[in-house]
Amino acid sequence: MIKGMLSAISKLCLALPLLALAACSGDDEGASASAPPTETVQLYIAVPAAAGTRLGDPGEPTGEGADWDELAVMLEYVSNSDDIALPAHKRLVRTITKEEFLRLPSLDAEGRVKLLALDVQPGDVHIYGVTYSSGIAVTDGVKDLGDVIDGWANSTDAVASLTIPNSYAQDYANRVGKFLSVATGFYADARGGLGTYEIRQGTEGEVGQATPTMTLTRLAAKIDIQWDAADAYPKYTNVVVTGFTFHGETNAGGSDIQSDPGRGRLFPTLYAGNEILGGQSTFLNTTEISQRNGRVYHYVFPDGVGTPRVTFSISAKGVDSKPYTFTFPSPLRKATWYKVNTTIRGLNGQTTFELENMESGK
Repeated sequence: MIKGMLSAISKLCLALPLLALAACSGDDEGASASAPPTETVQLYIAVPAAAGTRLGDPGEPTGEGADWDELAVMLEYVSNSDDIALPAHKRLVRTITKEEFLRLPSLDAEGRVKLLALDVQPGDVHIYGVTYSSGIAVTDGVKDLGDVIDGWANSTDAVASLTIPNSYAQDYANRVGKFLSVATGFYADARGGLGTYEIRQGTEGEVGQATPTMTLTRLAAKIDIQWDAADAYPKYTNVVVTGFTFHGETNAGGSDIQSDPGRGRLFPTLYAGNEILGGQSTFLNTTEISQRNGRVYHYVFPDGVGTPRVTFSISAKGVDSKPYTFTFPSPLRKATWYKVNTTIRGLNGQTTFELENMESGK
């Protein structure tokens, strides 16, 4: 869709004012006669839809709106085959506010795809992007994801090592909206993997296929658990489910390594290791009707590795409760809605999974 519309604004690209890309490390001494030459890169950035439309049970909004206020565009220079010298600062970050983003020229009627002009040195680059809310601490002493990204720009750590806690925004009234508004993405190649964009002298103003596009998608996965508990007469009566625990901290059958909510990775599809970062989260059902027939939502940032499971207890009048576990078929994917349907008859349960793309606007 995006590439098919590029030619519609090709003339506009040439008339845009340029926004300089600022380095996160080193001193800014201003322009000088000895400054290295720069080229203008016109970058299309697509962000998720502003809000969802589906209501949760019993007909109340789930708070899945858009609530971010900063966008970080990250460039990383890599070795190239044309013997172009790498710049002194191999990692650059340009951070703009949501208001600045909205004022950029739009490619689509909804204003989700914007055009950002960047003045940067020639070379081969990887391009990444993150939307987030400023001021939400991610660890002690790190005020927000902007700090995390600045730390990456001044280090040699791989971008795949960047993480975010599953406790993100837990003290905010619109916690779900802020959680789901963390979106990440990168300039991709034809197969969807990390692409390399070539910046060369004399490319200023080129449009069409030469214009890179970076699509950001929600980072979180949505776990939507629905259950139906029924008595099994005459042996069991008053069959209920009193709580669920989400386990992201181990592969199925493994031993627990932590009991807090754990962390996810900002770019889980780029991580090639096997370290599991997820943790545990427990949510309880306190009303009689929800213990028998109910629905709960849980949101988690995938780490790209762990295959999570959910445990709960089925209890009935006059008998001991029975533990039950269902395991997800594979590691969680970002921007994916996992609809889990659990049918309980007596003290036995059966679970099925359905997957949907959260970017469908639901």
